[in-house]
Amino acid sequence: MTITTSRNDSGEAQNAEQSSELSTPVRRLGREKLAERTIETVLQLTPDTETVAVTLRAAGLRLSRKAEAVRREAARTVRAEAKGFDFSVFEDFDELQEQARLSLQEAVEAFLDLLAQAEDERFQIEQITQNTTVEQRLGDPVFRARREAMGRVLHQVWHGGHWIAGAWEAFDKVFDAYRKANPAPPPALASNDMAPARQDLVARKIVFLDAWKSADR
Repeated sequence: MTITTSRNDSGEAQNAEQSSELSTPVRRLGREKLAERTIETVLQLTPDTETVAVTLRAAGLRLSRKAEAVRREAARTVRAEAKGFDFSVFEDFDELQEQARLSLQEAVEAFLDLLAQAEDERFQIEQITQNTTVEQRLGDPVFRARREAMGRVLHQVWHGGHWIAGAWEAFDKVFDAYRKANPAPPPALASNDMAPARQDLVARKIVFLDAWKSADR
C-alpha cells in the first residue's frame, strides 16, 4: 500500500490546506534567505539539535554526536591549516578574510543545497503525516524508507552547519592574531587635516586686509 496525501474527510483536508497555507510564508522566507549564499546564512539556517534529534527518532535513527564535538573538529582543522602559515602573503586584513570565506564557500554551497532538499522533503513528510493514520504509515515501507532518507539528509545539514560554525569561530582567532601582528596605520595627524582650513583662513585675512586698506583711503 502506498500512502497518498488526500483524505475523504473534507474537514481534515481543509485543515491540511490551512496548514499548508500557513507554512508557505515561512518556506518562502527561507527560499529568499537561501539566495544569500554566505557563512552568515548558514549560521542562521542551521537546524537546531532538538529538531534533528526528534526527526531522527521518528525515522528509527539517533543523533550520535554533539554539536560541540563537530565544532571542535572543524576548529582543529582550521588551526592545523593555519599553523606555520605565512600570512604576509595577504596585502591586508580584508584580503585575508576574503580568502577565508572562499576556503569555506564549497562547504557553504553544499550545506544550502542539502538544506533546500531536506526542507522540501520534510514538508512532504509532514503533509503525509497529517493526512494518514499511524497504521497506514507503519504499513507502508516506501514511506518509512522516505522518512529515513529525509532524516539522514537533515542530519548531514545539521553536521555541515555546525562544522562551518566551528571553522568560522577558529578563523575569528586567526583574524585577531593577524590584526595584532599587523596593526592598522595610525590616523593622519589633526594638523594635516587642518591645512585646508588654514589656507582658507589666510585667504580671508588677505581679503580683510585689502578691504581695510581701501576703507582707509
